[in-house]
Amino acid sequence: MVGPASTIESVPLREVLPSVLASATDEVRRLAVRLEAHCPNRARVAWHWYPAHRQTPPSPSPRTYLLLVDTTITLYTTSDDWLELTLDIAWRSGPVLTVNAAVEVACWCPTNRNTHQVRAASWQPETDRDLIDTFAAGVLMLTDVLRGGPFEPGPWRAEAGLPDAPQANS
Repeated sequence: MVGPASTIESVPLREVLPSVLASATDEVRRLAVRLEAHCPNRARVAWHWYPAHRQTPPSPSPRTYLLLVDTTITLYTTSDDWLELTLDIAWRSGPVLTVNAAVEVACWCPTNRNTHQVRAASWQPETDRDLIDTFAAGVLMLTDVLRGGPFEPGPWRAEAGLPDAPQANS
């Protein structure tokens, strides 16, 4: 893993994305810059990249999720709770290339799973044009949240029917 970096400009996409998708790198970068422009605090953006995962993994893949590039945008964080937006390009078992976007909150279920994706989408691009289109869909999903919120995890949990964070005793 390499990173974190607070901007996609620091990510060498041509060294990370499969060579058959190299023609998509400039447009993917432009879309990522558009996402970053909506972030209220650049210090809360973290990009990571995984050049060792560039090649299509052997089939069947021994791992079910190999990241190529990902970002996490932290909208709310305390020592006990958080709300994050995530966007990644990854290999899933198959192997299949995927673009994934999500709104994630801390888990407060009786069995703690650490995180819940309260809104999520996943696409399987097959061509460079598909990669651009699906990455654009992920960016749009996250910029919609950045434009309108909510920016605290409680409302997201309520919408998803999940338990909210325990209230501290005063």
